[in-house]
Amino acid sequence: MCKSIEDFELIIYKYENNFGIPKLIENQENLINVSFLHKYSPYDGLFRAFLENSLIKHANTIQYFNICGQLETQILTSFVNLKDLVLMGDWERWIFIENLSLPSLQSLYTRDINTESLKGLIENSGGKLNELNISYSVIFPDAISTKEIIQVICQNCPNLTHLEFYYKNCNVLDLEKLLIKCQYLKILGIYYIVEDEFMNWDNLFNILVTSSPLSLHKLKIIYPVNQPELKSLKLFFDNWEGRKPISLIISIKGDFIRKKQLNDLIGNYKSKGVVKDFIHYSYEYDDLIESKAKEIVKDLKTKAANIFYGFKNLFN
Repeated sequence: MCKSIEDFELIIYKYENNFGIPKLIENQENLINVSFLHKYSPYDGLFRAFLENSLIKHANTIQYFNICGQLETQILTSFVNLKDLVLMGDWERWIFIENLSLPSLQSLYTRDINTESLKGLIENSGGKLNELNISYSVIFPDAISTKEIIQVICQNCPNLTHLEFYYKNCNVLDLEKLLIKCQYLKILGIYYIVEDEFMNWDNLFNILVTSSPLSLHKLKIIYPVNQPELKSLKLFFDNWEGRKPISLIISIKGDFIRKKQLNDLIGNYKSKGVVKDFIHYSYEYDDLIESKAKEIVKDLKTKAANIFYGFKNLFN
């Protein structure tokens, strides 16, 4: 049996549980990266518990852990050298992670994690986080929850260089405090998924110019329903002059109305050294859902094939 696997990725299907896999995991000598990918099913709880317990032996070597759905055990408490954590949930409260201490954690990606659980996790992350990505796919936090999350980030993540999170217009002052607090920020991603409210581009651009650290050079604004006016972009670029050239990525519903004027505007500020890149792409909500679904299916098929042939080679 092979004992030199460092990267282990497993897709768990309902009722298809091979209890020989935990033994394979236990026998590895230097397991570093682990991913358990599955859609939560109450019928797989026992198998997932066996999988998680098989990682105890590797608690000191695991540096990357990716899990879909709630854990059956408290195995995360053992990962003292964990640097990268990916948690994908279903908005249920994960009480056990709220007091979880991860002193070596540097990168945290979460999707659909309950606000209280997420706040507790960030509070106990050890203060070394340099990358934090908070996303949602179905249910989105209200303004109060967003404010609370931003406050926790301000208090516990002074070393962030890359941050992506959910934002609403009414949280603009909270964003200002965050930008002042996170003085090493290089990349900022804002998810504005509010179908019934236009983004206030002028307020956002003003806060970015007046309060963001000089290190910021890449800005991603994803899914607002309205596009920024050309005069708003022009004012933003005028005020950005003298800083690091900005790379601006905007994804909006529909397309820019005045494309030629936009291209001329961007070209002008590129020649001045204000803009490094400007990437714009449009989406329709139904197309976005269909595209994401296709990507997920394609990705799962590819990963499943890779894992199948990997195991086939191991046991041949």
